[in-house]
Amino acid sequence: PPSVLRPSGVLGVAAMGAMARIYLRERTQPGAASEWVLPAIFWTALGGGVLLKGPLILMIVGLAAAALSIFDRSARWLLALKPVPGVIWLIVLVSPWFIAILSKAGGSFLAESVGQDLLGKLASGQESHGAPPGYYFILFWVTFWPASALAVMAAPSVWAARREPATRFLLAWVVPSWLVFEIVVTKLPHYVLPLYPAIAIMIASAIDRGILERARWATRGAAWWFVLPALIGITGLVALVWLDRRLGLPAWPFIAGAVVFGLVAWWLYEADGPERGLLRATAASIMLAAGMYAVILPTLRIFPSAELARAVKASGCERPLAASAGFQEPSLIFLLGTRTQLTDGAGAAEFLRQ
Repeated sequence: PPSVLRPSGVLGVAAMGAMARIYLRERTQPGAASEWVLPAIFWTALGGGVLLKGPLILMIVGLAAAALSIFDRSARWLLALKPVPGVIWLIVLVSPWFIAILSKAGGSFLAESVGQDLLGKLASGQESHGAPPGYYFILFWVTFWPASALAVMAAPSVWAARREPATRFLLAWVVPSWLVFEIVVTKLPHYVLPLYPAIAIMIASAIDRGILERARWATRGAAWWFVLPALIGITGLVALVWLDRRLGLPAWPFIAGAVVFGLVAWWLYEADGPERGLLRATAASIMLAAGMYAVILPTLRIFPSAELARAVKASGCERPLAASAGFQEPSLIFLLGTRTQLTDGAGAAEFLRQ
C-alpha cells in the first residue's frame, strides 16, 4: 500500500529489517563478530519513527522482540543490537524535540498527548473511529487487495513453516501487534499498515518456493480479484449517479479495465499460476485506483472538509480566516491554510469577537 512508503512506514520496515538480519544471524552464527552497521540502522530508524509517529514503532518492535525471546526461551540475541549505546543514541535523537516542545507547551503537552490522546484511544473510539475486534481482519481483504487473494493460499505453508527462524520472525512481527490493534477501541485503516510488509514477504516466499495451497477451496479465492473491482467500481458509479446526478463517463474506461483485468486474473489463475495472476490483478488495482481516486471520489461532494473549504473560498474574501468548532479533521487545515483554527464553541466565539 502507498502509505507504507511514507517516511514512518519506511523507518518501521528499516528497523524490522535490521532486527531480522541480526536475529537470523544470531540463530545461525551465535556470537559472530560484532558489527555496528545493523544496530546503527535499527536505533536510528527507531529514533526517526518516534519523532514522526510517537511510540507506535516502539510497540511493534518491542512486541516482536518479546515474542521471539519467549518462543526461543532466550533473549541473548538482543545483545547483538547493542542496547546500551543504542538507547543512548535514541535519546540523543529524540530529546531535542521533546525539550523544545516541553519548553513551549510545558506539562500540558504530555497531559494531552499521553493522557487524552494515547490513553483515550485505548478506552474509547476517538473522533467516532471506534470499532469492535475483527475490524482489521475484515478490512484486510480490501486494503491488502490484490495480494489478499493469495493470503488464504499461503496460510497453510506459513503455518507449516512456523518453526523456521525467518517465518517465526515474520509471525512475531505481525501477530502480537495485530492483536493489540484489534483490542484497542479506536481503529483507523492505516494503523496496521506497518505489519503488511511482513505478510507480503510470507506470501512472496510461498510463491517463490511453489508451495501455495492448490486445493479447490483455496484457489477459489482468486475470484476476489474480479469481485472486488466489480463491486467497488459499480458501487462508485451508482453513487455518482444517485448523489451527484452525473454519469462520470471519464471513470468508465478505468472501471471497465479493472473488471476485465480482474476477471482474466481469476479465470486464468490455474493455467498461468500466481505470478501472472497477481500481475494482472495489480493492473486491475491501478485502473480501479485511477477511476475511484482521480474521477469518482473527487466528484462526489460528500467530504466535509472539501465542502467547507469550497464554501469559504466562495465567500469573496481575499484572505479569509476560518475556525471550525466541533469538526476537528486536520485535512481542513491543509485545504484552508495553517491559520485555520480547530476549536470548540468558546474558541469560536472568541474568534468571532476578534
